[in-house]
Amino acid sequence: MSARAALGAVVIGALVAACGQKEAAVVPVAGDAGSGATGEQRVARAEDLRRAKDVPDDARTAHDVDARRLAARALARIGGDDASGPLLHALEDEDRTAVAWAAYGLGSGCKGREDAYVRALAARAISFDGVVGARGDGGVTEPRDAVDVRGAIARAIGRCGGATAESTLAAWVRRHDGWTEPAAYALGDMATARGTLGDDTMTALLEASANPAAPVSDPALYPFARLDRVPDAFAPRVARAALAKLARPGPGRVFAVRALGRTGDASALDVERIAVDHTFTPAERADAARALRGMDDAGHAAAADALAQLAPSKDAFDVLRVGGDDYGVLSSLVAALGSEVPKRSEASLYALASVSAPGTPPAALARRLAELRCGAALALSKGAYDSEVLDRCDARSSEPSERARLAALLRRPLYADRRAAWHAFTRSDHVKVREAALEAIALHPELGDAGRAAIVEALNAKKGGIVETAAEAIHAHPERVMLLSDREKRAAADPAAPPPTPGSVPARTIDPAVGQALSAALDRPWPEDLVETRAALLDAAVAVSLSAPYEDARAAANAACHDRNATMRERAARALRELGDTPACTPPVDAGAPAPELDHPLAHDTRVVFSTDAGDLAIVFEPALAPVAATRFVALAKAGFYDGIVVHRVVPGFVAQFGDPDGDGYGGAGSLLRCETSPVPFGPLDVGVALAGRDTGSSQIFVALARVPHLDGQFARVGRAEGDWWSLAEGDAIRSVKVEQ
Repeated sequence: MSARAALGAVVIGALVAACGQKEAAVVPVAGDAGSGATGEQRVARAEDLRRAKDVPDDARTAHDVDARRLAARALARIGGDDASGPLLHALEDEDRTAVAWAAYGLGSGCKGREDAYVRALAARAISFDGVVGARGDGGVTEPRDAVDVRGAIARAIGRCGGATAESTLAAWVRRHDGWTEPAAYALGDMATARGTLGDDTMTALLEASANPAAPVSDPALYPFARLDRVPDAFAPRVARAALAKLARPGPGRVFAVRALGRTGDASALDVERIAVDHTFTPAERADAARALRGMDDAGHAAAADALAQLAPSKDAFDVLRVGGDDYGVLSSLVAALGSEVPKRSEASLYALASVSAPGTPPAALARRLAELRCGAALALSKGAYDSEVLDRCDARSSEPSERARLAALLRRPLYADRRAAWHAFTRSDHVKVREAALEAIALHPELGDAGRAAIVEALNAKKGGIVETAAEAIHAHPERVMLLSDREKRAAADPAAPPPTPGSVPARTIDPAVGQALSAALDRPWPEDLVETRAALLDAAVAVSLSAPYEDARAAANAACHDRNATMRERAARALRELGDTPACTPPVDAGAPAPELDHPLAHDTRVVFSTDAGDLAIVFEPALAPVAATRFVALAKAGFYDGIVVHRVVPGFVAQFGDPDGDGYGGAGSLLRCETSPVPFGPLDVGVALAGRDTGSSQIFVALARVPHLDGQFARVGRAEGDWWSLAEGDAIRSVKVEQ
């Protein structure tokens, strides 16, 4: 969705960025938790309903190691105060897998107890020095569902954060043993959360990267790739280290590419060479192309030079190349030129703006060519939304054309004819175009009455994404939907009224039409999986109430305070605090029924073939790590749910995502999935559940297009993909789906 990570008392909080809960191995049936239910069934039901107290004590202390693993996994996914004590106990288990699950669970609840948890986790880590294999059994080849105890402990320490965590992990990096790699990933987690790393830590990482014994998968440069920019004092050393790694193909080379892209303008030419070099993977080239955008003038110039080398000629075979790996690189290079494109790029842009295929090209190629033409035309238009080059890029009613013309329109103030053109885009037949037009309200205060009218119309729409976009505009700028109160209007019209006191704020009221539409949207019975829409409406109501009287805000927050969904309860608690209350948001007594998939879980890995505009692509759904989600997705595929759905999100070199019938990333199948995250890595072609908070999965799936460690532990991994998923582009349709038995 639009969009989708110690000893003493523990609070396992929900991870807002993704799931917050943990993962599971194979789960047996659990629909009946009565006296006849087995221990495994009771654990599975407790896990699904998020009831730590329902996890049987005899499962946590059983002689059977599988029972203890199942209990530790369930508690890690449940979280909260009731799970803290049992998780701490499981941290001392003799079984490495049970310890890994416990560490993973504890790593989600460090807030306020960071140092204590880090010390406890580090102390437990000593027991695993010299361990070989994920479970310490000396095996060379690990099953895909194996959890690595060292990785789980290190990543838990990294997610706890703090000075003690960083110094501990830096020391592990310097050991040059089995702890170095997980510690480097954990430092990447810290870099993601904080945006910075200490000098000693960066030095340790560079020393590890220079180690001649480092494996091909060496992630020592990964933390630098998670910084917004490598500090100037370290940039030359990081650049040299990254360049040294580029000669070694492998899953870790993408970290070198990403790190190089964070070292500043001096590396622009080296990054450009990666973007145009076909010996690098599509993911690495796309990462390089995107990195140029953040390198200011030097990066924009390098993007222009790369574009000149890759732009297709009029040769038919050269044009066909656009339908392959170069498409994502070309589109990323056009975006990397910036809003003021270099003069040297104009020839390439004009060539792209007129590129076409002979005859009647396949739909996928025609769409890619249209996207490139309109992207190039946008760069050439310089904000002239009605320029000839934009008008020629594609049919005016097409999504590429509308998106490009809207982007050009928004580069200048919206008055007169530009305002009228903007208003037409707020009614586009293309949902993403309409949402982009609504997002502009936050950046264009000159819209005034027109902006409020568009918000009203959007709040009354049927699509959750459009309603959410309007709600977010209100939340960001509640003053845009306000009017002077009647009292203020009368005072302003009365020549005898005293002048306003200097510094006083005029009393305001919400535009009645906006207030009515917002209240109606809050009361609407939304499908349960539109959590983002419901939460955005609540945020908007609170923002309005803080600026003017609006009684519906507190009522909506109190209702959401006991919602079945944890993300909604969290948002409600925040809303009530903003309103000055002291919330105690708890799950309802009736938590609902457990997932029906628990009664008939997928018995084995199941391959599903998706016939798309880009060819046949497959996903093998694996129930070992996410049994409920894997079972749900296979059932949806069998029912024809994915037939005709478009791939609504593709970030070259990152992910391809689909599963929303509305095609904008906000919708789903109508029902929610509880999280089944796990401490396992996301590598190229691993498949995960798209999320927008804890327990917000539904029907959307993403395929990782590279090694993406920042997704590890944050999303449920449900399988592995097969085929050329890198060739997908946004808008490609899934024509049909076949489930192989």
